[in-house]
Amino acid sequence: MQFRTLAVVAVALLVALSGCAALDGVTTDESPNETDADNGTDIASENGNAQDSNQNTQDSNQTETDVTDPADEADVTDPADEDNTATAEWRPPEEPNRPLENKREDRIEDVSVVDTEPAEDGDGYSNFNLEVVANTSMENVDPPEHGDVIGEPYFFVKINEGPDNQKIVERTGEVRMEENGTFHIDVRPAGIEEFGEGSLTVEVFLMDEDKDWDDIYDAVATEVEFDPGTDGDGDAESETDDGSENESETNDDTSEASD
Repeated sequence: MQFRTLAVVAVALLVALSGCAALDGVTTDESPNETDADNGTDIASENGNAQDSNQNTQDSNQTETDVTDPADEADVTDPADEDNTATAEWRPPEEPNRPLENKREDRIEDVSVVDTEPAEDGDGYSNFNLEVVANTSMENVDPPEHGDVIGEPYFFVKINEGPDNQKIVERTGEVRMEENGTFHIDVRPAGIEEFGEGSLTVEVFLMDEDKDWDDIYDAVATEVEFDPGTDGDGDAESETDDGSENESETNDDTSEASD
């Protein structure tokens, strides 16, 4: 009987010791896991902060890239800087490319004198402009070997005051192509002030600009009674002496084209 009592007590002690050992094992195993979890949270936090920092750096770089320096922008032409023929300073126009080739057709329907300014003595005009009605369509006029078969129409204005005083006074830029277009040509006073009082033969040429030589597509003249209001004989004679060679060349080329 005493032996059984001792056996029961021994079993009870073993059970108790086993329970304590189990409790100690659980406590010991949980600590490393908690530490690992804490370390994982810290690492994740650090990675997140690093990613946020990288993202901020990228955003900053992107912002700097997107900002455009005004100095790098393309220049925009101010309309005030564009050449306005009516108010631009007069200078001798560019001569046509010579020799001129005669391709005359009935393209200029009318040349009118407009915007006239009466002379002070009431006889003739001291200033005027021109209005031209013409067919400027030149979509397929150049030979294919020249590259582009499309023409480049423009006008120039020549004034004749006798056989010895001939002068190109105005040349337009390339004009629009239109079968029945109306075109305004400004005749600036500085270009005609050398001519004296009398009748001027004002001739308008419709041209096609070419790389080698320009083509005459039509020419129409009109008479204008001109009175500058000042004595321009001396200036006209001086200008004739200075530019007679070029004026004669212009006359020769246009005459050959007419023949």
